[in-house]
Amino acid sequence: MKNLKNNFDHYMNLKGIKMYSHLLVDIAHELGIKGQEAYEFANKEKSNFSKMLKGERPLKYEFIVPLEKIFGVSLARLMEPDAYKLPVEKENVPFNKGFRYYAYLDDPQLYKNEFNLLLTNDGKSIITQTDEFGKTFLDYVVEYHSINGVKYLYEEYGIKLKWFYNEFEFRKDKGITWINFQNSIEFARLVASINDVDLFNSIYDSYNMFFACGYYDVGSCIFCNDDYLELILDNEGIFKSIFEEKTYEFELSNSAKRAKQIEAITYHSINPIINNCLNYALKHLDKYKKRAITILKFGIDYNRKKAANIDFDSCYICNELGALKNFKDENYYELIIFVETETNDDEIKSLISQLPRFRKY
Repeated sequence: MKNLKNNFDHYMNLKGIKMYSHLLVDIAHELGIKGQEAYEFANKEKSNFSKMLKGERPLKYEFIVPLEKIFGVSLARLMEPDAYKLPVEKENVPFNKGFRYYAYLDDPQLYKNEFNLLLTNDGKSIITQTDEFGKTFLDYVVEYHSINGVKYLYEEYGIKLKWFYNEFEFRKDKGITWINFQNSIEFARLVASINDVDLFNSIYDSYNMFFACGYYDVGSCIFCNDDYLELILDNEGIFKSIFEEKTYEFELSNSAKRAKQIEAITYHSINPIINNCLNYALKHLDKYKKRAITILKFGIDYNRKKAANIDFDSCYICNELGALKNFKDENYYELIIFVETETNDDEIKSLISQLPRFRKY
């Protein structure tokens, strides 16, 4: 906000608006206030507007759309000129309220009463559509750190990352819609900042990835991304949750349902992201040694417990996630802790030596 006055001066100069009072009159006109009342409005708002330019108070919500129309730029561009690398148009752009308006206000009631009613021409939700800047509502949720926007997408649309290609799935009324969202890491940071572990793990569901495919596509999968793994290791609540053995119901595809004649398979597992976290921590012991020790100590007891309850000789690790398969039926049998990263740290090496080993395929 410290450069807001300079930004306003820049756009006022482009539009030939010489004084803030003149700008306020223009805002009044956009709000439907005409004649002498527009000048009275400008005089009344002058002090508050000056404080807003100094960063002493926020921009009034009702000024957002008028200012976008007057200056011909989005709110993001208005606040920060380099927000988009798009040319500034001197002619007015016919803005509607649009995605940025709702994401900036981040008002649960507006989401429920107004945004929820927005549809495309064919009657479908516009959640997967883009605006005149080629941005989706998700882009603006990240840009304006819209916490309520995240909760709205979760509660109303059931947003969930589908690990392949980092696409998001939205379940709304009937059917499924998809969006290919390129800013996954920033969105993950935003979701994590809410400090709702269940919400985070539901949106970024590594169980679904594990039981659907049993492997990572390192090139495109967020679960292999260094920033994502650091996010988990740095967040106490999310980190603790990866140790929980929980029941997970995996819904089968239509073809699998027909073949197996069942709707879903119920698994019991710790979070499949745990071995990625361990091996990342082992590569960065200067920062995450305590996290590595915690996982290894857990793994020593956990692996022993699993080895005691299976035919040890008939099972093997089949992939980089620590998935254990049974030679007899080829089904996933368990998830275990294992180490792929070498280290010279004596304390860590001692813990690794105590970790029950399984054969690797």
